Amino acid sequence: MDEKTLILVINPGSTSTKVAIYDGEKELDTHSIDHPAETLKQFREISDQLEFRKEAVLDYLKSQQLTLQDLSAIAARAGVVGQLESGAYLVNEAFAQASLHSHTPHPANLSPVIAYELADEAGTGIHGYIYDAVCGCGIPDKIYTLTGMKEIDKPFLTHVLNSRAVSIEQAKRDGTKLEEMNYIVCHLGGGVTSNLISGGRVLEFVGDDAGGFSPERSGGVPCRDLVKYCFRSGLTEKEVQKKLKGEGGLMAYLGTNDERVAEKMADEGDEYADMVLDAMVMQLAKDIGGLATVVRGKVDKIILTGGMAYSERVTSGLISRVGFIAPVSVIPGTYEMEALAKGVYRVLTGQEQAHILQ
Repeated sequence: MDEKTLILVINPGSTSTKVAIYDGEKELDTHSIDHPAETLKQFREISDQLEFRKEAVLDYLKSQQLTLQDLSAIAARAGVVGQLESGAYLVNEAFAQASLHSHTPHPANLSPVIAYELADEAGTGIHGYIYDAVCGCGIPDKIYTLTGMKEIDKPFLTHVLNSRAVSIEQAKRDGTKLEEMNYIVCHLGGGVTSNLISGGRVLEFVGDDAGGFSPERSGGVPCRDLVKYCFRSGLTEKEVQKKLKGEGGLMAYLGTNDERVAEKMADEGDEYADMVLDAMVMQLAKDIGGLATVVRGKVDKIILTGGMAYSERVTSGLISRVGFIAPVSVIPGTYEMEALAKGVYRVLTGQEQAHILQ
């Protein structure tokens, strides 16, 4: 029997933990462990969910009739850990601690910690790795960080993992090298980011705090009016942040963060829902158009991906507005699990070298 290269993939989200087992690049099983809102409410901070999420991962491993000792490596999604390069990082103690004490709360910060602890408990010398972290854009050129307010630089945090994964796939389809192409990837999820992939990395992007609104995020709110709102609303900083991320966009206007529900409302004659959806698509198209100017219109392809890329209304609306810039490719869904597994497999087989955080 051929020796297997089993990789456990861990990808925590806001209400679920996605897990999978890969044998090299081949998916053997994938599963989403749902966490009811009532259960998560008992944890005051995201970091308090560590043991809960870790036990859920171990239960999944047991359901697959596998032990930690059967694994060759653990692939973990990473959150915000400083400013990282694209690609793989070894999850050492420094990386685990940086993830646990991240200043940007997100369930993905728990994943490297879980991977580190499980690799240690395995006792077989296996390692955990992350691949294409949210902050994995490298050190951006200074021109892309200026905001117009000297005290605030633009943070380079975006959907690196899925955007680079579909770019790698698109380059294969185009029969070319990713490093030679200029792709604009619009990741259409609960939050939307538009990413200019040039030279194989995220050169520039429009984040979900700056561009068009999305199912649950406000996008770029007029800053002076936002300042007035903050001072007059009586809300805490945390409460305002929640309105921007979690309660913004479709959620604010239509009471749902599910584009499919909003689309059904519009189809059933709700003119307001129809208008809100059109506004969202128009704003996101403006983000894509703006990125095209960065490379002076030399865009090889625009790629629409993420959950909302399954919507004919959203994709056709965007294509009608941005198709004049470059051909548009639709690769719906997310390739995060596959990208994590394949990236780590390339490290295990010597095709890539993992970075090490000191």
